[in-house]
Amino acid sequence: MTKRVIIALLACGGCFALQAQELAQELDSTQYSDKMVGLMEVVVNGYYPNTRLKGNAVVTRIEGTPLAESGTASEMLVKVPGMTGSEDDPEVLGKGRPTIYINGRLMRDENELKRLRSEDIRDVEVINNPGAQYDATVKAVVRIRTRRQQGDGLGLNLALTDEQDLRYGFNTPNVKLSINFRKDNVDVFGGIWYNHRNYQQHSTLEEITLTDKVFRQTGPYTMTWKNDQLVYSAGTNWQINDNHSVGVRADLTHFLGGTNMVIFDEDILENDVLIDHLYSEQTSKESKPLGVLTNAYYNGKAGKLGIDFNFDFVSTETNTNRWNEEKSMLDNDFVRSSSSSKSRLYATKLVLSYPVWKGELEAGTELTFAKRRSIYEIEKPSIHNTDADIVENNLAAFAQYGADFGRWGRANVGLRYEHTHFDYKDVMNSDYLHRPQDELFPSASYSVGVGNVNMSLSYSFKTNRPSFFAMNDAVTYISRYSMQAGNSQLLNERIQELTFNATWRWLTFTASHERCKHPITQWAFLGDNDAVLIKHINFTKPINTYSMYISAAPRVGVWSLNAMAGFSKQDFFLDLEDDNAPGGMRRVSFNKPIYSINAYNTFSFKYDWRIEVNMTFTSRGHIQNFYNDYDKLRLDFVVQKSFLKDKALTVRAAVTDVLQRNQMNEDGDMGFYHIKQCNRYSTHKFHLSMIYRFNVTPSKYRGTGAGKDVQQRMKY
Repeated sequence: MTKRVIIALLACGGCFALQAQELAQELDSTQYSDKMVGLMEVVVNGYYPNTRLKGNAVVTRIEGTPLAESGTASEMLVKVPGMTGSEDDPEVLGKGRPTIYINGRLMRDENELKRLRSEDIRDVEVINNPGAQYDATVKAVVRIRTRRQQGDGLGLNLALTDEQDLRYGFNTPNVKLSINFRKDNVDVFGGIWYNHRNYQQHSTLEEITLTDKVFRQTGPYTMTWKNDQLVYSAGTNWQINDNHSVGVRADLTHFLGGTNMVIFDEDILENDVLIDHLYSEQTSKESKPLGVLTNAYYNGKAGKLGIDFNFDFVSTETNTNRWNEEKSMLDNDFVRSSSSSKSRLYATKLVLSYPVWKGELEAGTELTFAKRRSIYEIEKPSIHNTDADIVENNLAAFAQYGADFGRWGRANVGLRYEHTHFDYKDVMNSDYLHRPQDELFPSASYSVGVGNVNMSLSYSFKTNRPSFFAMNDAVTYISRYSMQAGNSQLLNERIQELTFNATWRWLTFTASHERCKHPITQWAFLGDNDAVLIKHINFTKPINTYSMYISAAPRVGVWSLNAMAGFSKQDFFLDLEDDNAPGGMRRVSFNKPIYSINAYNTFSFKYDWRIEVNMTFTSRGHIQNFYNDYDKLRLDFVVQKSFLKDKALTVRAAVTDVLQRNQMNEDGDMGFYHIKQCNRYSTHKFHLSMIYRFNVTPSKYRGTGAGKDVQQRMKY
């Protein structure tokens, strides 16, 4: 017989609700066996917060809230307190793109958020200043935990999605089928996902070079990406007993071919006199052998000692053939080039934990071994071919201790040591760089509750290593007037962060200060015949960035709101050469703040009807030496209806970017060279999705992954 427990929390205006929530989460934790879960239903009267502060992490409950019916995890994530961005690029407020874990497993495929359904998610933990356990390049962490399902059997999940672009007319379908079988303590899962990518960006481009004359390039600029891929996922998890579990997972990406096209159609003016008209059509054909992402793990305990071990292997390769046909008033040209990149990664991570005094001591090591070979060949004598090998090995050790002092709060301190061995060798140009580095990264945090207000203050020292693409010295031909290259001499960014968090009922407040030394950006260099080379460099001046945000998640009747308002402002200036300025120098400030407002409105009605009105706004402002002079606004409407028993079938329809104001006008100041690009994105779409779920029992896979930083940097 089902047991029913009614907990009436009326005293102190529901001040004990947080304790009830923590108790419920403890009972739902995967560390308990099924036989220990006797509490089948809990009815809580009083205030029950969906968002709370746990140390320096903001934890938001998804299960049982309107967020659970947001569609995909990518659509849901941007609505979580502490998050912003878009479903294609979720960000942590003031921190940028996070490292994401799903059930403790490192998310290595960005499309995985589109394959995961929001109704399968239990809670989301946003850590905006992670400690020593995480790679020193990680500025923010999002940990997603899925709902625990009871019972054995076969589960099926089928999702059909189609996007019709309402501006440019193309269509983007994708299909996902996943199967899960659970028997006793063994879990076997697999799936296949077909994704057709069709994306366009239409822009106007203006480039101005100021030397002894004014050289201007201006005209439309169009980019189109089309590709198809299949992703196969399979794995198994064996929970031997309450203290030991092992598992293995593999994701194979079968790239079915892709075509990218870039078209320039621009006038070339010298001192406002037309001297040329350039039409450039660049076509790229991509092929990729089977991509491999694998993870194996062991998670368990030996007495009081906790053990978490992971091993990752990643293999990717991309081959590109590119044809650039140029038609000019002066002459015509046809430039053929090809490039290939092949990357391999091996990574392990071991974390040991042990209770000490009033808290827990964690210590461990992370080893990452990465190798990439990049070849670039071009049929143009003025540009060198390259054949470069990049080797980067990272050996890290870390320790952190957290102690709970009851009503006096909780304190954490940590220290991470990283030894990085970097080698760059271009056999075709005799370029060689050997750069070993030894660095220490301290971190500390303190959290305390005062009444119904919970607060935390955290400090960390981080780094940001350039992508492998940014370190490749190969010159990429764009047109006879524009070229691009990386820089193997780039220094790592060194970042200090101080972050304050506070929560009260349905309000969350975040403020942070970041100081970045050796910031990486792009800069222009003048070549022959007025051609410009855009290259990665380090600024010599540090950039200080201040941010402040407040999030609100109230619920009244059928209406629930997830809203955010705040700003980010950098303190940065450059002294640039200018022959027309006094002393031959001019000071340029890049400190206009960026204001952001998000409002996700959800109306839940009877008979499983749901309507959403979602709005995001980002004002004009500076990021490094680039300025967006357009106030970006996006408005979406969503209608959703569930059918059949247990809402097995869900139909969701949406119109996105209704006002067609989701665009960006980016203006870059590089001294004698200015570039302004006005971008219109293909986000004005009609979405239709149908999801059928049969006896779904999501996988309990508990691998955490390793080598996340290098995996991300291998992509670029």
